[in-house]
Amino acid sequence: MKMLSKKKIYTIKGGIHYMVISLALITSCGIKKYTTTMEQMMITETKDIVYKEKEISEDIDYFIKSVEEVSPFPYMNADSLTIQSLSDYLKKKGDRQGNELYLDFMRLSAAYNVGHIYTFPPEAMLDEAIKKGDRFFPMFIKKNQEKWEILGIIDNAIPEKNIGNELIRINGKEMSEIIETIKPLLANDGNSDEMIGASLPFLLWAVNISQPYSVEIMNKENGLSEILELQGTNDLDKYKTQKPIDKEVKLQDFITFDILDKNIGYINAKSFGFVQYNQITKTFEKEMESYFAELKAKGVSNLIIDLRENGGGSSYPAEAILQKIAHKPYQQTGGSTMRVSRQFGDFLDGLPWAIRMIAKKGSMKNYNKYPIGTNIKEESKPSLPQKVKNRFNGQVYVLIGPNTHSAAMMMANAVEDFDLGILVGEPTKSIPRELSNALPLKTPYAKIAFVVPATLFTRASGDANNYDPVKPDVLIETTPEDVQLKRDPVMQYVLGKISGNK
Repeated sequence: MKMLSKKKIYTIKGGIHYMVISLALITSCGIKKYTTTMEQMMITETKDIVYKEKEISEDIDYFIKSVEEVSPFPYMNADSLTIQSLSDYLKKKGDRQGNELYLDFMRLSAAYNVGHIYTFPPEAMLDEAIKKGDRFFPMFIKKNQEKWEILGIIDNAIPEKNIGNELIRINGKEMSEIIETIKPLLANDGNSDEMIGASLPFLLWAVNISQPYSVEIMNKENGLSEILELQGTNDLDKYKTQKPIDKEVKLQDFITFDILDKNIGYINAKSFGFVQYNQITKTFEKEMESYFAELKAKGVSNLIIDLRENGGGSSYPAEAILQKIAHKPYQQTGGSTMRVSRQFGDFLDGLPWAIRMIAKKGSMKNYNKYPIGTNIKEESKPSLPQKVKNRFNGQVYVLIGPNTHSAAMMMANAVEDFDLGILVGEPTKSIPRELSNALPLKTPYAKIAFVVPATLFTRASGDANNYDPVKPDVLIETTPEDVQLKRDPVMQYVLGKISGNK
């Protein structure tokens, strides 16, 4: 999800996106003062100063206690003894600088192996690094059969012909060594390779691999290697998902509605993280209604919904679109288990009255009546929305891939489990049975902002024993060579399929 603040917040593209449902609800209702407080909770304020061992120890205890009390299944993907051993080790390291401390908390959060347990980037230190002249690694990579290949280049650092070439070494270090250094900082939830490749500029900075960069690249055509000297980039706008407050944000930054020709509609849903912007949410509702009315008026019989680069956000936009395409009962989740905690209870009680009444529905209706520590389980049944204007009556194609996460992944799962369209592309990395509904918290001393999931959602079908990712009906892979040549085999397939059906 993208957040606004008075300062810049840096979350590298491809990083795990999350869904803070309550924040989305608050902002969509236009209550700015409370929203500002919530945004502040999502800003890591750790500075490049020395923090004392006692303070660090208390921050670590606060973090672990928060996870254990807020999450319904804190050790679903981890061993509690391993977490305890790691925390003991981190407590005994002594006093340390803020940058080292932040890495320690990345390791601690990653050890839970849950996508929605993680720390927010250290924006104060990043801002200071930019002022001091730090430069960031100017490319993204992708793992392909144990090789790390160049997928994207920033600021024209090297010619685009290098896309698809293998990255062998950075500053004399083998890629295997660099990856092993980085992996403990990221949850091993099936998405770590994509996270590393897409977040490499930030991660290399975090582990002190800095400019100037000496990069060894192997040419994919002739097998010859060459070493290039690079200074890097200082423009974080090139690869961050968060935007500074003075940058105007529009609906088109998140989702676009187009008609490719007289018979094909195309919704490019790049993110569902816009509901925090009240005006953009209103624009979305208005444009979506107008768009589906136009599809109906023009007799458009094919609709493509692109979720391949959608990292998630709120489930609200996904549900709004699903209502327009569904002709049979469906649901986005088959049920949920929510932990009753003091922290989440305080959050609910702190909401303005009108919003609190809206929030306390479903499993949260009698939240305060349950003892602390109770897991509230709620099951749901598929249903078809009633009185939907301009419901689409043609064939729906939904494009998915490894970067389809969180709310977008759950939307794709609804399409998969209830046959609402044809899924095309590659499997998702995350799975529909996930801990989410993340609550933002902050450690008392180093002010490291982090999130903890308060709810475990079951996949759309309700099958709690299915741990499969969302799988496409038609598997079409996109290679680095496709990226280099600006080919889109997934779209090519769908357009060819539609053309052949005419």
